[in-house]
Amino acid sequence: MITPNELLAKADKLFFRIVSSQLKGENSFPLNIPANKQFSGSNFSDWKNDLLPLYQQSKKERGKGYSIDWKERTVNGSKQSVPVRIYFDTMEDFLHFTKRELNHAAIQRAYANLSSCFPALKQWAAEHPAVLLEQEAIWEDVIKVCSYFTSHAPPHPYYIRELPIEVHSKFIEQNSQLLRKLLDILLPPEAINISSNDFSQRYHLKKIAPYTQIRILDDALKPHLGYDECSLSLEDAAWLQWVPEYVFIIENQTCFITFPKMKNAVAIFGEGFKSRLSRHLPWLAKTKLFCWFDLDAAGFEMVNMVRESYPDAECFLMDAQTYAAFDRFAVTNKNKPKQLPLLHADEKRMYKFLTQNSKRLEQERIPQKHVTDSITML
Repeated sequence: MITPNELLAKADKLFFRIVSSQLKGENSFPLNIPANKQFSGSNFSDWKNDLLPLYQQSKKERGKGYSIDWKERTVNGSKQSVPVRIYFDTMEDFLHFTKRELNHAAIQRAYANLSSCFPALKQWAAEHPAVLLEQEAIWEDVIKVCSYFTSHAPPHPYYIRELPIEVHSKFIEQNSQLLRKLLDILLPPEAINISSNDFSQRYHLKKIAPYTQIRILDDALKPHLGYDECSLSLEDAAWLQWVPEYVFIIENQTCFITFPKMKNAVAIFGEGFKSRLSRHLPWLAKTKLFCWFDLDAAGFEMVNMVRESYPDAECFLMDAQTYAAFDRFAVTNKNKPKQLPLLHADEKRMYKFLTQNSKRLEQERIPQKHVTDSITML
């Protein structure tokens, strides 16, 4: 026989589903609770031990809570009432038994507030009572943010933290996932950049300009920058009036700063997947562009990415010969293979080998002398 505590656990699991139905205008009551009605014993005394707690905490005894329909059964020659149905008559009974009155009230307040300010959010709010409760403390600030975006057309001349909204400076960043769900419902399609998951880009805010770090490998090119090494925003770097013969995009910072000098050449610090930003530098299309990334799955994925903008880009020290020479330095690195259509045939074979064998050879493991000798072969 089900105990009151087990009944409470079952009922509580239904709480958000019942509240969601209520917010949608549906009636879930009377609400039957499926329960094990088998007894633990075979005599009257055993049955009484099962039934007494269930009866004592029922609505009939407590005034609120679950109700029980009974029927008579004969036990050892005596008639005994046994439960055939356990249910809640009303939402009030359900909330009282589950001790969810305060939670229910909080959800109702949040729903009323959201739906009155933004009728378009009624359906979303009704389907997400758990979120309404979980975020109870921030709904007023969420509404402030949504009010700004629905009343101001993009583009917005602000960075996230300087938006003229009376919330703390990190509020939008800390709650961007929730805000994105709501703004995607509230805003017209032309106000949303659906191709970006970044909050600033998605809703047309100003975004901190990414920087590209450039290092001169030939002193003859120094007058173009005035420095041996500098960091420029991508917009500024795109305006450089030069066309070096060789450009190396290098993933690892140590390899970048120690890359050997080379005539008419420069190096760009790729720093992982930031190499995708190279498409903002149009002068790269006129150079002999080399990618030097880790000999692993991610490295070849970046090569494929670079070739989306620069199909003639080549790999440097990312071949089977390099791996074979220094495979003793390789480590385990598991990756799921992807379709990389822009890799050359030999690169695809290397990529397949690395993913199937879960291998990674970091570029900084390759001795400096080998790097220098390889440059002379270009």
